[in-house]
Amino acid sequence: MLEKEEQLRIPPDLAKLLAIKNSMNEKALEEFTEKKSREGISVSEALKNNDFKLIMELSRYQTKYIALNMYGPLPDDVKCELIDADGVAAEWITNPNVVNDQILFHLFGGGYVMGTLDTRRRIPFFLGRVSKLRCLNIGYRLAPEHPFPAALEDSIKAYRWLLSTGIAPENIVFSGASAGGGLAIATVLKLRELGVPLPAALVLISPWVDLALTGDSLKKNAKFEPNITKPMLRSIAMAYLRGKDPKNPLVSPLYADLKGLPPMLIQAGSIEVLLDDSVRLAEHAKASGVEVKLEVWEGMTHVFQSYGDSLTDSRQAIENIGNFIQKTLRQE
Repeated sequence: MLEKEEQLRIPPDLAKLLAIKNSMNEKALEEFTEKKSREGISVSEALKNNDFKLIMELSRYQTKYIALNMYGPLPDDVKCELIDADGVAAEWITNPNVVNDQILFHLFGGGYVMGTLDTRRRIPFFLGRVSKLRCLNIGYRLAPEHPFPAALEDSIKAYRWLLSTGIAPENIVFSGASAGGGLAIATVLKLRELGVPLPAALVLISPWVDLALTGDSLKKNAKFEPNITKPMLRSIAMAYLRGKDPKNPLVSPLYADLKGLPPMLIQAGSIEVLLDDSVRLAEHAKASGVEVKLEVWEGMTHVFQSYGDSLTDSRQAIENIGNFIQKTLRQE
């Protein structure tokens, strides 16, 4: 339990949403436990023994449960169209009145081990609505089944496919949440190495850019995000890395040479465990001569923008992203 003084740092509206989410996680755990019991598997024993395979299966089950039960479907006027981006699963998310030749290239979060196109539509939907861009949501392959560099390869391939359709790079903005934020920067770094034209800008929401887990906020803010622990992050980092160096710039862009990268907008919550990833990334980018704006939202947790239809700060953060994109692409 949080101390009363600490509880005051979390706005009441957000606290209610977090309580609902935690309740749904518990309901999903109950369902999952019953399902596995019928298969002769004890979930409690597996969790006690740190059975990584079952933990991943449970986490994916909970992610889907929340996506289907907490948020509900997108509005009827939003079109979702599954496509094949040169062998990479992807999805067009199209709001009304979008600019067809300007694209938001989105990489979802989930620690490189969770997330699907149909459970990770909310952020690209919100961003597309405020920016008036068509969104290409990328369904990159996940670890541990597909460790690094599979996700990066898929992102590169999908971007090349997008360019092949005639969309100009100066009309493309990359966005990414959590691990997707790290993957977005890693993709740009690899594109720079390959000599492929870079997108116009990067929008990074609570980016995970240090898989070596050296940020002080991992400990300092742990009490506010008890479901995102350092041991958990270490486990999924190991699943993604499969023995690779966690300070490899293509998995942890905090350690990369960022010179020449496009303008960045970075948003993070002041009480999230990955806050220091955003702060240090912004400092590093600025020192490298990159145009960067960091927004740290007081009392907000990891990827708080997902509450964009019910939380005032989330709506405002999304509006700020829309303004950044529109100014970058000179829509205003």
